[in-house]
Order: sequence, then C-alpha cells, then structure tokens
Amino acid sequence: MIIFPCDGCGICCKHIEHIPQLKEFDTGNGRCKHLLDNNLCEIYSDRPDICRVDRMYELYFSSVMSKEDYINANLEGCKKLKMK
Repeated sequence: MIIFPCDGCGICCKHIEHIPQLKEFDTGNGRCKHLLDNNLCEIYSDRPDICRVDRMYELYFSSVMSKEDYINANLEGCKKLKMK
C-alpha cells in the first residue's frame, strides 16, 4: 500500500488561504486555527477530508490517476510550499 510520507512539518496547514473548503479554519494569515505550536493538528482524528491525502484520492482522484502519481503530485506541492 502506498501512503503519503508526511514529515509533520505543518507547512500545508500554514498555507490554507487558497483552499475554499478550509475558509472557516483560516486565522486570517493562511494558518489553520487548529494547528498547534508543535505542528500537530488539534482535530487530527476529525479533520476534514480535504486534509486527508488518502481520503481525497479515494473520493476524487482514483478514477483519473494512479495512487503513486497522486502521492507524487502531493509531494511536489509539498516541496513547492517548503520553498516559499
């Protein structure tokens, strides 16, 4: 089984300003209001689907790309956020 190798840096949770599904979580500067100082999510077990790489693949992308391609696309997005 292929899984997303998240390193827990929290960078994705610090750049949610362009994600309409997370508008209510944005503190006004792009940071999720549920991101703790240690980069953990205080609602991790109840986080929205948009925050779940595997769930989003199952719901929206499994019919149009392989899981490996999807994971690689997410890794590329992660790298770009880290370079900002």
